[in-house]
Amino acid sequence: MTANIIIKELSPNDINENSLDIFERYQKVDRGWVYKDTSWVLTDLNYEVDWDKTKKDNLIKYFQELLQTSKGHIFGAFINNYVIGFSVLLNRKIGSEGQYIQLKYLHLSKNYRHKGIGKKLFQLCVEKTKEIGGSKIYISANDSEATQNFYLGIGCKDAEEIDLESAKAEPYDRQMEYIV
Repeated sequence: MTANIIIKELSPNDINENSLDIFERYQKVDRGWVYKDTSWVLTDLNYEVDWDKTKKDNLIKYFQELLQTSKGHIFGAFINNYVIGFSVLLNRKIGSEGQYIQLKYLHLSKNYRHKGIGKKLFQLCVEKTKEIGGSKIYISANDSEATQNFYLGIGCKDAEEIDLESAKAEPYDRQMEYIV
């Protein structure tokens, strides 16, 4: 199923109003990691994430702005010119020594998970982080067991420094890092 997938860094010409038409950002979360006292505890949860057309349209506008202003890098996985996965790396350094480059998004359409595409998108972010002079990638990972298992499985760990803006925006997320 992954034979016809093209993965590449995007330019403004690669995104249009229909790019996310087949993208399914659906996730049912039954268990997740919650910080209690001094450690992360796997806890029963019950919620769903499902992006509607408005959310996808707003994301396309964000992608276009990000690329037109050179404020970030977007990597996409495509089938027949439709995005089935993407990662967004912001083009700014954060942390006390500017060591972090922030991974803003990494998402795969529901039917394309567990096929190695996410790892390939993340690896492109690692290469770009090195290129722009970062030594770590900063990740604000949602509480879902699957999401955090992905990041832990590729070598991420709890962030040594917490980006207060990220933590405030997503207070239930786990703040993580990856050393490049």
